[in-house]
Amino acid sequence: MNLLDFADQEYINLITYKRNDTSVKTPVWVAAYENYLVITSSKSAGKVKRINNNGRATIYVTDQIGSSVLSEPLEVRASIIYDEEKKQAALNTIIKKYGSMSKMFIRGSNENRAIIKIEEKE
Repeated sequence: MNLLDFADQEYINLITYKRNDTSVKTPVWVAAYENYLVITSSKSAGKVKRINNNGRATIYVTDQIGSSVLSEPLEVRASIIYDEEKKQAALNTIIKKYGSMSKMFIRGSNENRAIIKIEEKE
């Protein structure tokens, strides 16, 4: 699969890496924005901290609870979007994709929200 093929999936596992190289997987929603993928998360989530420390990540298609490996893994580069305009546009893309389901999970101020950018590994 190519990076943007993941945008058509309902869930992917985002695997981020601790400083000691231990992997941590998290099932997440994903959407395409511009020429990359975006994921929303709380700013205080461990995956955000790990991405800030080390942008190395892996993704693969999974089920809602993250227990199934439904595609080949893809090594990617993850970073946090800080530009407020891009952050809001990316969030709107996620909300549009997931519709009414997103209203249950994406609430409140964007002040404590992080948008994770997933790109091809260089």
